Amino acid sequence: MRLVLVWLLICVTGFVGNPTLAQAQMLPLSEEPVTSDEPAFPLDTAGRETPRGLVTGLVQAMSDEDHQRVALYLETPNRIADFGFRQFHILRIETALNAAARFETPAELSIAPEGVLDDGLAPMRERVGTLTVADMQQPLLANRTTLDGIPVWRISAETVEILLDWRSSTVTGLGTVQEFLLGLPSGPSVFGISARDAIILIGFAALSLGLSWALLKVRRLVSRVVRRGRMSTRFSRFIEVSEPPLQLLIASLIFTAGISYLGVSMVARFQVVWIVELAAWLAAIWFVWRLIDTIGEAVLASMSRRGAASMFSAVSFFTRILKAILIVVSAAFALRALGFDITAGLAALGVGGLALALGAQKLIENLVGSVSLIADRPIRVGDFCRFGQTLGTIEEIGIRSTRIRTLDRTIVTVPNGEFSSLHLENFSRRDQFLLRHTIDLRYETDARQIKAVLSGLRDMLVAHPRLVEDTPRVRFIGYGAYSLDIEMFGYVRARDWNEFLEIQEALLIDVMHIVEGTGTGFAFPTQTVYLGNDDIRPLLSLKQRAA
Repeated sequence: MRLVLVWLLICVTGFVGNPTLAQAQMLPLSEEPVTSDEPAFPLDTAGRETPRGLVTGLVQAMSDEDHQRVALYLETPNRIADFGFRQFHILRIETALNAAARFETPAELSIAPEGVLDDGLAPMRERVGTLTVADMQQPLLANRTTLDGIPVWRISAETVEILLDWRSSTVTGLGTVQEFLLGLPSGPSVFGISARDAIILIGFAALSLGLSWALLKVRRLVSRVVRRGRMSTRFSRFIEVSEPPLQLLIASLIFTAGISYLGVSMVARFQVVWIVELAAWLAAIWFVWRLIDTIGEAVLASMSRRGAASMFSAVSFFTRILKAILIVVSAAFALRALGFDITAGLAALGVGGLALALGAQKLIENLVGSVSLIADRPIRVGDFCRFGQTLGTIEEIGIRSTRIRTLDRTIVTVPNGEFSSLHLENFSRRDQFLLRHTIDLRYETDARQIKAVLSGLRDMLVAHPRLVEDTPRVRFIGYGAYSLDIEMFGYVRARDWNEFLEIQEALLIDVMHIVEGTGTGFAFPTQTVYLGNDDIRPLLSLKQRAA
């Protein structure tokens, strides 16, 4: 039911905002040149300055049954150049267009006065649709010529020749259906669409929705059979929540593919195809929106498993940024499809964006720093690290800044732009802890005792289960100012700093037992002062003699 309401809302919005109707009422205002290279010309009262203006004006004239105005959008072929278009010529051309023509949608038609220059056609030539002649597709061409000093676009003379010579033909297997539909009474018209065409289109739209619903229903049943009681995956849940936009998108594709075989007029097809194109765009945007949500949820779940809960705000921020970009891009395409010139708007956005970037330079720098912290992950919440001259524990990694709890229990907030450029030393990421101490023995220690201490320390380190193999080292490294120095070196396996301190404490106590067991002791800073009772009188006599 909700999807049907969305479909009806699109239809109402499409009829109100249909560029065919809007441009027919404001032709001079909606068809301004889009490039500054074009010289200034007076505006054409029929709105033929652009390929889109040509098609929308022609469709509106046919909708109003204004045969005289229809002739304004056609080049005169040579065979009737002497006397011009007669009413029966226009009626024949309209009949051929209604039955065999398919114009490009407003979004596909160029709003530039010079048209599309890279389409492989001559510069003053444009393809605005296709014609079905004897079951063959032929291009529906338009030429740009000058009338009364004004460059205008009109359906080419050779295309008009084909329309004048067109004869109806049926498509195998569909002729009976088309004949039946065409045999129904037309009834009154609204916006150039007869009651018969409106009923056919509404019925086919409902049929398209039903077919798309049936296809997704079959997919759901097959998925349940294949899964057969197993847990649903994230992908299957994404498909389930994305069924409404998928149903609308599939219905739009079915409707677009089948509308040519319904026997409705070209005016109705042109106006309704624009609405269906709008529905397809909305369905695609809806689907991408759900896709962004699903990806964001998957990333958040992955971070939650890894204990990176601090990144939730950053992921949510980037999800909102992607959605904002999606909205802006969709709005730009919608304005382009409605016939608005977005070139000037994009230029203004470029200048405004540059000014905003200069004004928000620090903010952007912090955002880039956040991205680098998320991508490189040098730290996580709870890590103990040194940044600059400060030691502390990471408490929060935000979008703009990072908060650290220092050893003094104060909070330091560092902008991410600055934080990401600092030299970071992460102590929590250590796989091994360094055990390195210098043991100072008294100078009274003899060589036998030093050898006994060295042997005892080596045996202690090698036998300890938490020391990494091949890393323990004990060496007599020199004579100090007041001690004989022995270095003890090795790497300890520990989960964290506290466990390392516990292991180190036990090792240092064992060192005390080994030193005491050899009969020596630890040195402490000492200074030896020699006191003498020597006779200094000879020295004084020498000093006097020298003077």
